[in-house]
Order: sequence, then structure tokens, then C-alpha cells
Amino acid sequence: MTEKEKNEFSEVAESLKKYRRADLVDQNGESILDELYVDLLDGNIILQKCLLDNTTFLVGRKGTGKSTIFLKLENEYRKKSGYLPCYVDVKTVYELSKTVVTNQEYLSEYFSGEQLQKYLIARNFIQSVLTRIYEEIDKRSQSLLNRVAGNLFGNSKKTIKAEIQSLSRRINDNKEFQRVELPALQEIKSINDISHRNSEQATKRGLFNFGKESNGQEHKKQAGGELAYERAVNTEIAKKAEESLTDICLKVFDIRQVIIDIKKILGKMKIQHLVILLDDVSEIENDALELFIDTIVAPLNNWSEEFIKFKVAFYPNRIHYGKIDPGKIDVVNLDFYNLYSEFDSNRMEENAIDFTSRVLNNRFNYFTDGIELYFDEKTEDIYELFFKASMNVPRIMGYILSYLHVSTIIYGKKIKRADIENAAERYYNEKIEAFFKASTYCLLPMQENRKIYQLEALRDVLISRSKEIKKQITSGDLNGKLYQKSYPYTSHFHISKDIEEYVMSLELNHFITKYDEKSNRDGKAVSIYCFNYGLAKKNNILWGKPKGNEYRTYFIERPFNYTTLILEQIKETKVLKCTNPQCGRVFSESERVGLEFTHYKCPDCSATVIEESVIDAKIEKKLKGVTLRKITADEMNVLLALNSQTNPVFAKDIATDVDMNSQRISKICKRLAEDKKLVIIHKTIAPYKYEISDQGKLYFA
Repeated sequence: MTEKEKNEFSEVAESLKKYRRADLVDQNGESILDELYVDLLDGNIILQKCLLDNTTFLVGRKGTGKSTIFLKLENEYRKKSGYLPCYVDVKTVYELSKTVVTNQEYLSEYFSGEQLQKYLIARNFIQSVLTRIYEEIDKRSQSLLNRVAGNLFGNSKKTIKAEIQSLSRRINDNKEFQRVELPALQEIKSINDISHRNSEQATKRGLFNFGKESNGQEHKKQAGGELAYERAVNTEIAKKAEESLTDICLKVFDIRQVIIDIKKILGKMKIQHLVILLDDVSEIENDALELFIDTIVAPLNNWSEEFIKFKVAFYPNRIHYGKIDPGKIDVVNLDFYNLYSEFDSNRMEENAIDFTSRVLNNRFNYFTDGIELYFDEKTEDIYELFFKASMNVPRIMGYILSYLHVSTIIYGKKIKRADIENAAERYYNEKIEAFFKASTYCLLPMQENRKIYQLEALRDVLISRSKEIKKQITSGDLNGKLYQKSYPYTSHFHISKDIEEYVMSLELNHFITKYDEKSNRDGKAVSIYCFNYGLAKKNNILWGKPKGNEYRTYFIERPFNYTTLILEQIKETKVLKCTNPQCGRVFSESERVGLEFTHYKCPDCSATVIEESVIDAKIEKKLKGVTLRKITADEMNVLLALNSQTNPVFAKDIATDVDMNSQRISKICKRLAEDKKLVIIHKTIAPYKYEISDQGKLYFA
């Protein structure tokens, strides 16, 4: 194998690892997206669905290709007359808007404390998004104006440029903005004052009436009612505050007028459709996400009379529709089960492997002389194994290829099955499990520490049960005709569909993946999940099931029903408890449905019922022994990425690992180097290169 061939293999890996939109370019800086784009379904069905004149939600976990689809959509829209695409990286805009928040004294009359900070961030965020849209219109206007130059007369070009600048100035010039903001704030404040008084009186009447109707225990209920009253009023106030923030932003930014102005400008440029692509929306905090959809996306979508359409990237289970009619939204799922079951549930794995083969062949044919040069296995076996190891996530395929480059290709060896399996295990260790190990040293709120602890504990009990079943198969304790001692497959399990919420975090973080839905042996609808291939390999769990039609029910056999196991694990870490100390009733998991119906109000005293963690003592004990200096989650993510590098790297080289832009990574590295001595900066060339220091490596020892 020549050095050229080895380098070309590396290019294949890097092109799949990269997620930043500008990276799919050749050595001359020209886009190669059209050559490298591979649709999840043959015939570009996903792309064609996204190009329909509807608002579209792209839903998928990290690495499933949402940003690549957006870039392809931009390219396609630019080829179509009458369309203007506008891309916004919501996460980056939001993070930047938080760092440049400046207080205005006049706002203290309308907000106090935490709510003021929240409003300032929200205001700055929406300003930034609208400014980004205006900048994109301005950037594209020159080429568009040249295209329609024959239809414009006199100073039309200058007029359009001036109108675009006026839009931006109106929300960024503080005096101009304040002129619009103050009347809106005053109006909302008056409405909220009245609403707050009414809510307080209604809540008080309702709770105290409840106490008087309670079977001769009026005194006890009255006391409970007083406590519940305070909590209910606080909850109502918080709810009204969130609603107020949305109302204020809608009025302050005058979204209806924004639509009118944008339509007027783009109409002169012969644009009939503005398509706004919103990437990484699920990366921002939940409150900010909901505010963003309610204040920007829904109004622009609903009030623009089909002029503005959105393409929005979400994570599964972090979708917020706001006031957009879900029936008028095209939802495009990119994860394995949700995608392939929609189109052909009988050929899901076959269609998924087809995508894997098309992706790999496309990249190897573009960068190299073909995939056969590098693998010492049948191509059909390669495609199937890459599907299992990645569950069709292109970025994971890229990482596995990258690990194969350094473990096998650089030595001139061809890749065998065992090499791919080892690379999948390394990916799991370095990119999925690593944060568990490092979270001990992160400055995280207790709520976040609870989530991590619960996630880790749930993963461990699932793995333990699978190992136990494997042992039962090999020992002959499970001796049905479906179980083979020499091939004890235990990588899949099923659970009742109504408890899927408990494994959502594991799936979102790629520990497990939803594989199928069926009815189990008891006739109940269940969801089938599989372990991450690297996680299974690490624990000596055989992935899959025996081949043959007679094994079609393997995953829904009773030993693989983990429903009770998961419920028992959740019970050990959480408890549903009434917040009224004079009541203190503890509820079972089976009573949750009733509580949901009453909005988590205790039937005994009407106080709020909360889900309380019972593992805080364990977490505190774990954190107590920490001797290394604690760092932020972002700093830890950067340190994790640097720890997996063998040589100093540019900030852009680890952007994929941490889902941050290069500028932000550079700032974090500077802080880690100068303040904490955890990173070494190499300043001999520009841009600088970074590597983890010996002190930094102690976090992963």
C-alpha cells in the first residue's frame, strides 16, 4: 500500500467525520457536496421531501447528517429561481448572545433579578437571529439583484440595500429599539398585573374550598391548602412569567411588521419564498428553545402566508411545535427505526445496509481507487458490519474509519473483521462512555449529576441482565430451540412501549438504538432496542440473532423483556412524593397516570407532587473524593477531544468532537492553558495548535 493510498483512506474518514458545513470542499476550496451527498433512501427521497414547499422538521441524533442535508438544500434552492435560502446555526447564535448581554437601566422597572437576565438573553438571542437573517438577505442580494437587473430601474438597487440596512438598524440601534420596546413593555406589564391578581385569587379560592369539602378533616386540609396555595401561586407566577416573555418579545420585535418588510424587499428582488434553515435547535436550553419557536418560528411561519418556510433540525424527543399546526409540518426522521419503518418495515435492515454501502462506495470511489483495496473481507460483510457498528450514523462511520487508519492502514495492512470490531469498541470508549468517567470533575448542577448517575446505573443493569441471560444460554438453563450455546446472542431487548421515556437519554447518547416494534409473546406492543456495537463488544455480548426465518421472534422472547428491570431501577433512584410535609404521601409508578391527569396535584391535600431523587447521598459521596480542580462541561469536552489526539491539533480539527466552532474552542483552550495549565498552546504557527498537558491527562488516568 503506497503512502498516497494511505492518505486517500484518511481523506475518506475525515470527510465522514466532519460535520461543519464548510468542510466538504476540495483542495481548491470548491464545494464537492454534490459529488459526496448520499441520500438515506435511494432516489433522493429524503432530499425531495425536504424540498417541498412545507415547513419541515428534520429529527435525528447527533451525526445523522442533518447539517449535510441542510447544506445540500441550500445548494438546491440557489439553483431554483424565486427562492432564497438562509442558514442559521442556532446553537452558535445563542451561545454568542449569552456572552454579550448588556443591561439597560430602564428595564429594571419591568423585570427583577433572574427574570431580567432571562429577558436580556432572550432579547439578545432574537436580535441575533433576526440580524443573521438580514445579513443573509444582504449577502445574497447582490447576485440576486444582478440576476433581475433588467427589471429594476434608476436607484432601485440602492433603495433595496438601504431598506435591508434599515431593517437591521431598527433592532440593533438601541435608541431606535428602545422607542419600540418601552410602550410594548408597559402594555404587557399592565396586562400581567391584572392577570396575576386574578390567578392568585382564583387559586386561593380553589384550594381553600377543597379544604372545606374534605370529610370532616377541615383543619388538616386547611393547613395543607395553605402550603399548596403558596406553591401553586409560585407555579402560576412562573408560568405567567414565561408567557409574558413570549408576549413581550412578539410585541417588541413586531414580528408582523418584520414579515411585511422582508416580503416587500424580497418581492423587488423577484423572491417568492424565503426558506430559513435552523440547525442545532435542540442544543440550546429547553426554555430558550420554546421561546425561540414561539417568538420567531411559529409567527413567521403562520403569519407570512406561505412566504416563509422553515427547515428545522431537532433531536428526538426535543421537538417543540409551539403554535404551528403539526398537521402542516413534514417530519423527516433520520434515525434507523423511525426512518426505515415508515417506508418499508419488512426491509428495514436491508434498506439501512444499502445506505451504508452507498455511503462507503461513494466516498471510496471519490477519494481512492475503490473500497476493495483496503479490506480483507467480502464487501457485503463490510457493509453489514459497518451498519451494525454505526446504526447508519455517518459520523460514527467516519470515526471507525479514522481509528482503522491509525491501527491498520498506516502499517500497510488490509482491514479484517476483528479490526472493525476493535475500532467500534474504541469509538464507544472514547466518544460515548468517556464523559461518564470525566463527569466527576465537571462543575455541574446536582440535577445534571443525577441524570448522569441514573444514565450510568440504567446502562449497567441492562448490561448485567444481558450477561446473565448469556450465561443461562451457555450453561443450558435456557434450553429452548431458539437458544444456541455456541452463539448466545443477547444484544437486543424489548420493553413495553409506555415506558420508552426512561430509555430516551440512553438512545439519544447512542448507548442503545431503537430497532423495531412488535407484539411480544403476551400479545403486548413492545419496542425492541439494541446495544451500541462497541458497548456489546466491550462486554463480550454477541450482537444480533441467529440467521434463519425460524428465529424471527428471537428478540421478543420472554427472557429479553426488560420492562420490570427498568421500572425497578427507576424506583431505586426516584420517588414520586407530595411536597406538603404534613401530608408527604409517596406514590407508586402505577399512580403516575392519575397524577398526570390532575397535573401532579396530590389527591389528599392538593399540593404539588414532584419526582424526587433518592440518590443524592451516593452522588455526594462519589464527588467528595475528588482531588483535581473541577472544570466546566465545555472545558471537559474540549479536554476529552484533545486527550484522544496523538499530536497537537488545530481548533478546527476537534470541532467535530465537541460540536463547537473553532473560535469558541480556541477561547476555551486559552483559558485551560493560562488559568489551569491543562492545555499546551503551540504558537510557532498561526493558527495555533493545541495539545493536552500532563496535568490534563490526570483527568483520564
